[in-house]
Amino acid sequence: MSSGAFQLLGMADLGLLPTIFSHRGARTRTPWVAITASTVITIAVSFLGFDDVIATSNFMYGLGTLLEFASFLWLRVRHPAQKRPYRVPLPVPALVVMCIVPLSFLAYVCVVAGWRVLAIAAGLTTLGVGWHGVMRMCRVKKLLSFNNV
Repeated sequence: MSSGAFQLLGMADLGLLPTIFSHRGARTRTPWVAITASTVITIAVSFLGFDDVIATSNFMYGLGTLLEFASFLWLRVRHPAQKRPYRVPLPVPALVVMCIVPLSFLAYVCVVAGWRVLAIAAGLTTLGVGWHGVMRMCRVKKLLSFNNV
């Protein structure tokens, strides 16, 4: 819960969430709004069993890793000459083969996880995409204040 709260704080500092998530307590300097939001989310999923929480967490982590690998491959194909601090010295087909290993682990987690975990992950993914759309609309219409980065 603590790391989640500081991730919300970091997102607010980067302008991805409203600035209210970056408010800190006067005495402790902790991001109390982000901690409150993280607590609400934790309580909301408390009906799940421990196995479901772990399986959902692993599944969502796997989806995030796949997104990173997809962007890695996309950038390599679309912008091959872009300057990078580090470049994996492999051609694109070898990079695709390299990314198949984590994909196979995610496929295994999907098979083992069951319908309940997949439904929760689909709901959380939909919620995240929807939240991103809401935040973009709030930024464009100036309904909430955001840090300008």
